[in-house]
Amino acid sequence: MFKLKNKNGQAMLLAVLLIGTSVLVITSLSGYMILQRIRMGFNFVDSTKALFAADAGIECEFYNQFKGAGVDCNNLNFSDPLTKIQTFIVANASGTPQYIKSIGTSNKLNRAFVAEFK
Repeated sequence: MFKLKNKNGQAMLLAVLLIGTSVLVITSLSGYMILQRIRMGFNFVDSTKALFAADAGIECEFYNQFKGAGVDCNNLNFSDPLTKIQTFIVANASGTPQYIKSIGTSNKLNRAFVAEFK
């Protein structure tokens, strides 16, 4: 058999490399998970803003339909400049509205409401 001479530190070196690699992998994974949670938190805020913007668009169009007001619902002002609304009224041939669709947008997230008239 072969005799190992002057190789006393080889096991220690391998153990240190293995432990160091494990710590690096665990740290990287936990950092990635924290980053994903932060992104989800921001998406929740933007989703809520878009949802309330879509609701405001529906309410504005209801106000226009039932009170005869001439409010431009696509130009409502919000505190966040990235929050916007698009509203659509689909009417039949006689001009009676069939449904209202409102899309709220906040920072690339869209939420929509549709109200049907029957």
